[in-house]
Amino acid sequence: MAQLDATAALTRYIELVGARDLAPLDDLFADNLVATTAGNTFDKAQWIAALQRLLPVVVRNDIRHVFQDEDEACVIYDFVTDTEAGAVPCVEWVTVIDGRITAIELIFEKANWAHVASALQARALTT
Repeated sequence: MAQLDATAALTRYIELVGARDLAPLDDLFADNLVATTAGNTFDKAQWIAALQRLLPVVVRNDIRHVFQDEDEACVIYDFVTDTEAGAVPCVEWVTVIDGRITAIELIFEKANWAHVASALQARALTT
């Protein structure tokens, strides 16, 4: 994989999740990745597993804006679901070292997240 700058790595990550294609994330994420959201911390394997659990409701990610400051980048996007929640506004801030994402902080709009969680739970019961 060619070495990516922070904006390119972040955009690729968000696009891969939106396309429901998580396999390339193993190479895009550094082995020492630390991801945080809603007061929880995840390592690389845990973060990929968490993303995998979201796939049943993912329609796409609509990127609104990406900006970079040296080895950090931030994206504002809509996490578009097929649930009653519809699009969930999100912000992710990442650090990229040597072309790989080493840190992720996800902030998302929680008001309608219960709809997403409920749909995921219902779908898990039917599989």
